[in-house]
Amino acid sequence: MKKIYLGFVFSVLSTVGFAQTKVGGRPTINANAMLEIEASNKGLLLPRLELVRTIDFTPLEAHVAGMTVYNTKRQNDVVPGFYYNDGTKWQQMVTSDNKAVKFFYMPSIVFDTSVPGDKNKDLYQEYVNQFTLTGNTASSLGAPAVIPHFPEATDLYYYVTDYDNTVFSDIVIAADGKMTYKVIGAGSPYSVMNIVFVVKE
Repeated sequence: MKKIYLGFVFSVLSTVGFAQTKVGGRPTINANAMLEIEASNKGLLLPRLELVRTIDFTPLEAHVAGMTVYNTKRQNDVVPGFYYNDGTKWQQMVTSDNKAVKFFYMPSIVFDTSVPGDKNKDLYQEYVNQFTLTGNTASSLGAPAVIPHFPEATDLYYYVTDYDNTVFSDIVIAADGKMTYKVIGAGSPYSVMNIVFVVKE
């Protein structure tokens, strides 16, 4: 009798293991879904945990491509919100109505125009340096020591939307934010280069 019972259990488990599953609603399930959830007054609550930083898989045991979680803590370069793992790091899910992070201006940087010639700037690295709060900085009480920022140079598009063409010329920006340019004249207190970062969709 015991052998028959165990055999029946294994048979049921085997069937469940390969079956599609529907939770709530009508008994029919979408043919393309392994799991379908239907409800009119309930939501799906994903795991809520504390990520440490985008390149750190903690509190998981490893990076797992496709893993999706809700991060509850603001620290290092992560903020509260939904994140998915691409297999090497956590990526924040940015919705189309979150316009505050769609684009932003480059933090203030200084261009030395005292010597003419070919020059270069790593715009992404300058941005990261500005967001790590070293040197002459201040922050509100309880604010984290690092302003959350995009973890990879290729997470952004880089634009120069205006510049003083009596001071700069031949501006070229690589996909990773490395910019080359020429200084052709000495800058004045009114010389500008306006740089905008756009978040990739």
